[in-house]
Amino acid sequence: MHPDAHKKDEKWCRLLARRLILAFALFILHPSALILAPPLVLAGQININTATEQELTSLPYIGTARAQAIIRHRDQHGPFHHAEDLLDVESIGPKSVEAVQPHITLTNRPGTGAGVQTFALANGQIMLLADDHYFPVLINFVKTARQHIDVAMFLFKTTKSKNNRPALLVDELIRARKRGVQVQVVLENSGYSDSINAENQRVAAKLRKNKVKVRFDSVKKTTHTKMVIIDNRFSFVGSHNFSHSALAFNHEISLLLDNRDLAKELRSYIAAIK
Repeated sequence: MHPDAHKKDEKWCRLLARRLILAFALFILHPSALILAPPLVLAGQININTATEQELTSLPYIGTARAQAIIRHRDQHGPFHHAEDLLDVESIGPKSVEAVQPHITLTNRPGTGAGVQTFALANGQIMLLADDHYFPVLINFVKTARQHIDVAMFLFKTTKSKNNRPALLVDELIRARKRGVQVQVVLENSGYSDSINAENQRVAAKLRKNKVKVRFDSVKKTTHTKMVIIDNRFSFVGSHNFSHSALAFNHEISLLLDNRDLAKELRSYIAAIK
């Protein structure tokens, strides 16, 4: 070994020894000094609609100024409905939104609240929507959709009742279409139930009259799915049909999944229904 290299090794070893002695002394005097704190940012754990300035600054690329800007924006304009809404905040760009998206939640959206459970995942969230908790969450996602709404439904049954939930949903789908959202609905064409066909045809006629794309599956195959995909990202999948009993009274269970890859697969599945 070259003499200079040997001297460098000795110097490095002495430096390491001093650091180990210092660390040991700190541990003797203050044992907690060597306990590593858990990371502040946990996947899906920062609710940008309720987070404090300190919580927001734990997010990637969000310093004090940006945290204050987020709080100021939501105070002036209300809660965020999509992660992309952060682009409306001063000094926050696409790269910042992409960086923080895995670490934030939007469970404060209108319609979410007591009785709605959310489970954080590394690439999104799963929201458990049991019984009548499904409808208010779904209709508010429809109201705030920006690009696409894709529906595949076994039964879409409306009545003339003022508070009929499927009828309210039809109205929101039409409003979404009028504000420029691409809406497509795939319905069951039953080979065994004239009543199902009559209900689905009635809804289809109203949607088509308002320029919403509607198509039916083949009479040879039952489409028993109950799915809604919002903006190529949010997927509602479960047992809820679009009937008032299912949306208001029945024991039903559905999931809202925040996952772009899954949404892409489900949209392809809907597109392939014949």
